[in-house]
Amino acid sequence: MSASPSPAHADDVTALRALLARREQELATARQDAEDFMRMVSHDLRAPLRHVLAYSSLLREMLSGGEDPAPALATLERSSRQLGDMLDAVVELARLARAPLQPVHTPGALLVEEARRGLQGQVPDADLARPVEWRIAPDLPALPGDATQLRQALRLLLANALKFTRHVPEARIEVGAAPVEGAGVQLYVRDNGAGFDPAQASRLFQPFARLHGPRFEGLGTGLAQVRQIVRRHGGQVHAEGAPGQGCTVTVTLPAVLAGR
Repeated sequence: MSASPSPAHADDVTALRALLARREQELATARQDAEDFMRMVSHDLRAPLRHVLAYSSLLREMLSGGEDPAPALATLERSSRQLGDMLDAVVELARLARAPLQPVHTPGALLVEEARRGLQGQVPDADLARPVEWRIAPDLPALPGDATQLRQALRLLLANALKFTRHVPEARIEVGAAPVEGAGVQLYVRDNGAGFDPAQASRLFQPFARLHGPRFEGLGTGLAQVRQIVRRHGGQVHAEGAPGQGCTVTVTLPAVLAGR
């Protein structure tokens, strides 16, 4: 008759299974990140490059024909700048994926306040100057994780909310906490801005996704960076919204950040 496993042995097996599950999740995330990167290279980065090549040829023809090259030069410069900005965004996503994390517990209210101060110089001055009703919950929980990266994620979420409430007469941005099952914390950023088509929700966190077209500026990488940061922390992020009814982005983080 075999002996029953000791409690210590059972705990070791449980810990190993949890570690294996976590590593499998990390591998799945890495695969998804690799697919996103290949899509960026094969599709998104090609668009401005095609403009550069096309207008370079057009410029050559205009110069040989004695035409004014100024319009073609302006488009060429604009596309080159866009390509440079997109490459910078790719580098930032890669940096976030490999930057070492320093796990601590930081008061949520402090991170939000620092993120708000960090908007200076990161968003148009007109957005900072216009009236916005800020509703920051006074009882935000401490957030477990790397304070620098979490602050960056919050700044990106606040900047996103600020941008998409630009055309709302009475703009409102709310930051609060929500209950979460089991161990962990959940934070949300809600606005009453432009919102989005729920059918496009799966695209929202993809790099270079711009659901609103030229109506709003930007490359469409802010939420992709948020997703990268949250994933590094073993958490989840999702968004809910509707056209003209605002957007709520919810971040769920585990209570303890494993070494990554």
